[in-house]
Amino acid sequence: MFPLDALRFHFGRWRSLRAAQFLLPAPTRVEQDQIAEFRDGFRRLSVERTEGLPSTEADWAGAMNRLRELALTADPRAFQRWDVIVARMACTSSPETPIELAALRAHPEWESRWYPALQNVSVGRPNPYDGLPSSSEILIQTVHHVFQLERLSGRRVDEWEVIVEFGGGFGGLCRVMHALGFSGRYMLFDLPPFVLLQRYYLEQVGIIGAGTNRVRATSDFAELEAFVAELEPDVLAAFWATWSLSETPLALRERVKPLVERIGHYCIGYQARYGEVDNVDYFTTQWVAGPRAQERIAHRPADYYIAGRVR
Repeated sequence: MFPLDALRFHFGRWRSLRAAQFLLPAPTRVEQDQIAEFRDGFRRLSVERTEGLPSTEADWAGAMNRLRELALTADPRAFQRWDVIVARMACTSSPETPIELAALRAHPEWESRWYPALQNVSVGRPNPYDGLPSSSEILIQTVHHVFQLERLSGRRVDEWEVIVEFGGGFGGLCRVMHALGFSGRYMLFDLPPFVLLQRYYLEQVGIIGAGTNRVRATSDFAELEAFVAELEPDVLAAFWATWSLSETPLALRERVKPLVERIGHYCIGYQARYGEVDNVDYFTTQWVAGPRAQERIAHRPADYYIAGRVR
């Protein structure tokens, strides 16, 4: 990057951060304590190495470093407007959003179920969507993914007793599940910086905390394995991964497959390719055995949904 380009790049980041925090009131004493705890967690994380890694792994390592930098220097009350979050999980001006909102509006349960689930909470200061100002683009897309995966799997989310989510982002899908009536046990597994963000967000919206261990977030694979190993054989459990498992190295996917076999059901959204990996081939020929339904997403021609059961 040339010096002038680098200057423009850093100025653009600074300007977007200023805009994200514009007119935020001074934090209350409770918020100050929450922000301090949030930053303490990030301060304990090491900076990730990016040199010498495959491009896809270096990309995610860079994202974790940027998230750590922002957590330590910016106001987390506006985290949904941080550049690293917008780029990866809180898109704006996406051509898919009006299509997905229209599909939800056309459903018979629009007023009773989908519209209430689309109402923003203020945590993270999401950008309102012009087509539905009470919602945001990432929320609309997340609810639409649930809508389609419910159809494909044949089960509503409030029927599951246990959900294991791989790659939980900032916790948005977990909150949507609860808004749609899920009341069972929920485990999120993700990279350490995102786990810290999930805990912050889900505590703010009242899903984690209050003396309950029903919803947990971890980056410890052994903890995830132990959680799955303790599931009762007859429990109705599902593994959820929306555009996350398909971005992980194949070696990690192989470690996840036995867990999915134990869980018993899965609902996945994925991109056709990630780096050098042909994900369509992977989920068609290398994924867990058992009955499944898979379809290409018409308005997202490079993306797919797959839902199935192992036992």
